Amino acid sequence: MPTISSLYIRLALAIVAGATVASAQSGARPRLELADTAHTTAKTAADSSSIAVRAPAVRAATPSPNVPAARIAAAGPETSSTFRSDFVRNQTLIGVAIYGPAFATTVARDGVAWAAGYLLVAGGSFIAAAEISREMKITDAMQRLSTGAPIRGAIGGLVLGSLFDGDAHGRAAAVLFSSVGATAGALWLGKGMHDNEAAATLFGSDVLGLTAFAGATAAGLTKSGSSDKTRAGLTLAGMVVGAPLGHAYAALARYNVSVGDLTALSAATGVGMLAGLTAVVNGERTDAQVAGALAVGGLAGLLVGDRLLVRRYDHTPGEGRLVIAGGLAGGLMGAGVALLTGGSQAKFNAYTAAVTTAGAAGGIVLAQRYMMPKADGALRLGGLRMNPIGLVAAATGMRGAYTLGSLSF
Repeated sequence: MPTISSLYIRLALAIVAGATVASAQSGARPRLELADTAHTTAKTAADSSSIAVRAPAVRAATPSPNVPAARIAAAGPETSSTFRSDFVRNQTLIGVAIYGPAFATTVARDGVAWAAGYLLVAGGSFIAAAEISREMKITDAMQRLSTGAPIRGAIGGLVLGSLFDGDAHGRAAAVLFSSVGATAGALWLGKGMHDNEAAATLFGSDVLGLTAFAGATAAGLTKSGSSDKTRAGLTLAGMVVGAPLGHAYAALARYNVSVGDLTALSAATGVGMLAGLTAVVNGERTDAQVAGALAVGGLAGLLVGDRLLVRRYDHTPGEGRLVIAGGLAGGLMGAGVALLTGGSQAKFNAYTAAVTTAGAAGGIVLAQRYMMPKADGALRLGGLRMNPIGLVAAATGMRGAYTLGSLSF
């Protein structure tokens, strides 16, 4: 639709053209150069007016590639609505499963008060999470940590409550404050993390916590009283210490540790635990022997998986899940073969465990072969991540500014 200014310009052109024609008919010399110049100028002004009206929409839809990245990032949040919606959804589910019951058990003394407290906190978790996501940029690392940390915080709260011999209200209060505190800490610490480091933080907490529990059980700390409290304390300490160790593993390793790598590593750890169980499954066995075999086998599987899966490949999250699926499918097939070939001895024994372990390991190998994940592409020296393109540019004397590497702590 023409603007008012363009209508005025067209009217002026019509007047100039009419004057020019009249002048030509009367025998006067026409000034075609001036008329053409005026027509060109007017057309340029009209086009500029039209462009000026439409330009903001075009620039908003497709930003210029010459605009600095920082300026583009400042125009909007760094995270997409997917991350924010995931955060709100997960926090609501955690509120229904953890925050709500813990709060209601802490403050209530009868059924009506318990139900009122539960409904208040369970529903309020959605409002609180939505408000946090509106005020804070939720990155993928923050979303992952804030989902896993409160679950581990609730477990730690239960362990802490048992250490102090608290009643039901005291243990519920420990669960509530531990889980909420873990969520707050996850949002704070996750700001400076990559998604891989966040996943490794949770993975390290799980591995060291389970290892401490199995080690304490193998050491005979299974009796009620002080022994059981010692085992609980060691488990809690392992979970707390394992979190920064897991983060250091992903941040300082000489190779890239992706989220999918950690998922595949958990499959290798499970195969190692099956192998350890094979050594003690026959005959009379105590809880201490089973726990020790699981701990040693799991650590062995962890080391083998790190060497063969993590260092050599960069698995995507989907590929990591397929590695677990391959291990489960191979293990089930191995167990089926063991039952078919075991005859009257078809029960869970060393033979069944060994064939199941071999099947699980074979399933992982086949999954790797089918997927063909890309090779590990990171070149690291301690916490130094090198940029190969920048190194080549510097070696060839290319002029310009480029990054040679980045140092992470």
